[in-house]
Amino acid sequence: MTTKGELVVMPEDLESGLTPGRIDVPRDLSSSARVAGFLSELIPAVGHSDAAAVLVPWFCDVVKSPHSRRAYGRDLAEFVFQMGELGIHPLHVTGDEIRIYKEALRRGGLRKSTIARKLSVLRGVFEQFGKRGYIDWETVGDIQSVSSDSVDKNTTPALSEKEAKAMLHAPNIETVQGLRDYAMLFTYFITACRASAVANAKVSDLERTETNWYLVVTEKREKTERKSLLEAAEAIHAWLERSKLVENAPLFPALERDRVTPTGRHLSSRQVLNLVKKYARSAGIQVERVGRGVCSHSLRKTALTNALNHGAKMEQVQALAGHADIRTTQLYYENKESDAEDAARHIQIR
Repeated sequence: MTTKGELVVMPEDLESGLTPGRIDVPRDLSSSARVAGFLSELIPAVGHSDAAAVLVPWFCDVVKSPHSRRAYGRDLAEFVFQMGELGIHPLHVTGDEIRIYKEALRRGGLRKSTIARKLSVLRGVFEQFGKRGYIDWETVGDIQSVSSDSVDKNTTPALSEKEAKAMLHAPNIETVQGLRDYAMLFTYFITACRASAVANAKVSDLERTETNWYLVVTEKREKTERKSLLEAAEAIHAWLERSKLVENAPLFPALERDRVTPTGRHLSSRQVLNLVKKYARSAGIQVERVGRGVCSHSLRKTALTNALNHGAKMEQVQALAGHADIRTTQLYYENKESDAEDAARHIQIR
């Protein structure tokens, strides 16, 4: 129980779940000015101090991609809204409110990974408030002590090689949309890129050497990488020949309602997910599997797992994935009982 003047916050205040409410987060948070505008509306100024302003540098430095900024902004906005329903200003929050909020999220049926992300955002926000003296460090420590439940790593399902091939050839390449989607799926499977990296690519990101075509993508933490396209290059060129896209256009743009005319806009993460599920279903794949269903990340995991299963070294797959730590790559390898026997056969003590 936490007391704020005459206000008493009890766990049962949120016991039945979160208060429904519409959270408006701007679609464009690409610049620090837009982030500042959003945060200043979200978090009221206290006296002559603008608490929101201290979050702008941290928000922009830590959260690079526009999609992630919207997700983090939505997490913060939802929390501020719920605290507002209880009459609590963001700078008056303590660890007790965070614990109550965590329990409400859990009762709301959210996944552990989602709750962990939301709590991570709040820990970062209140650490910034502490550094600038808006709240005391004892309160910061109390908030930081609210732990997230352990999250199973890499639960995204990989497709079998047979399923992946069926899905790759599911689009009807006689249509404009089908040609685009075939080229895009091929690019995902060959490069093992994250969904956002390919979705945000432009025609101008294509590069050619004497022997191969490459796609320059911006991956996690704004890291730029050049990915070999191999056989996917032919599919991309067929798509470009059909679409007549200009150099600065999105490589795989959204289409108008006629499903023929490019809009000039990149596909959103939701649109990519819908396409993945559409073609997975067309290939006869059960999309909603036990545990976590097939999603955009399944393409990346499928590509990396397939490379490992066909004999690629762990270090090679680490380079393809762009993992800083090889232990992350190892999570993609699905151990088989035969692995132990194969290892034993290498022992030469006879």
